[in-house]
Amino acid sequence: MSRVICFLGITFHKYWNFHRVCLTSKITAIKKIINYLKDFIRADFNPLVYGYTLIFLIITFYFNFKYDFEDSVLDATLVNPWMGMFWHFCFFGFAYYGVVIPKLLLTKQFDKLGNKHFWIKSGLFIGLMGIAGGFAFHHDFLLGISNYSERYFLGKIFSNIRRIMLYTIPFFLIKNYYDKEMSGLFGLTTKNVNIKPYLWMLLIMLPLIMTASFIPAFLKQYPTFKFWIIEPVFGLEKWQMTAIYEFVYGMDFTFVELMFRGALVIGMVKILGKDAILPMAAVYGFLHFGKPLGEAVSSIFGGYILGIIAYYSRNIWGGVFIHMGIAYLMEFTALIQHWFKGTF
Repeated sequence: MSRVICFLGITFHKYWNFHRVCLTSKITAIKKIINYLKDFIRADFNPLVYGYTLIFLIITFYFNFKYDFEDSVLDATLVNPWMGMFWHFCFFGFAYYGVVIPKLLLTKQFDKLGNKHFWIKSGLFIGLMGIAGGFAFHHDFLLGISNYSERYFLGKIFSNIRRIMLYTIPFFLIKNYYDKEMSGLFGLTTKNVNIKPYLWMLLIMLPLIMTASFIPAFLKQYPTFKFWIIEPVFGLEKWQMTAIYEFVYGMDFTFVELMFRGALVIGMVKILGKDAILPMAAVYGFLHFGKPLGEAVSSIFGGYILGIIAYYSRNIWGGVFIHMGIAYLMEFTALIQHWFKGTF
């Protein structure tokens, strides 16, 4: 009996120590992120800059959601891909330079505005965003497909691989020219990788996402691949088509992070320092203009926080993890809602 008690005591002691170490590690990781936020806001906050940015975003968001600018005006330019890329460049450029230029002027950092590399490098990144946003050369190909299910499936795949196709080579060229000494590709590095705090963030976000899944506008948008409206094509079952789509959908978020937290923060930090984050968050908000208002607004705060973490850690894997995690949670919760509603 004493041996059993001794064994149980030792087992409990090891179990308790293990979980205490895990809990301590998680708390330490979360504290580190909180300290990142405190340190950054303390160093970066300027009432004039943040006040201006708030007014800028309120006006632009109101205009977009009042007049449906992104869907009714900007998307209409996709009829001509070249014009579509130009207007998307202007669209994202307006968001970026509409924040970063006043920020640098209000803080009297005229040297950064006079740095030609600031204009060239930021212009290249915004240009790539414009190309990806307006890229519609595949539309004619899709319109030539008479089968609706094939057209729907391929359209969804193409829309989620365009960033992979368009960003990969230019990013490597820009990085090798401007940032040869940088480890990894704009934050895609194995250094300082720690996804534990992001797992906790996802758990915190889960109740909010579940609540949002009851909103009609949310269910209209998600899941982004509605397999019940099409028939199986290319010899694939519906679940296989869904799996392929969800894979490329997730990969697309890696390249979204690579652009926003990678290129626009880590890629610009050598020129702008901490001033790279606020304009990035504004552009990130503009990227979500076609989404429900709540998601678009929250994207600014999410982008701002992830930008700060990327700024200090020089790593974007945490952002990739939480971005993909939130996206898949939104897909999953919407799918459950549609199932209960008998949509499919």
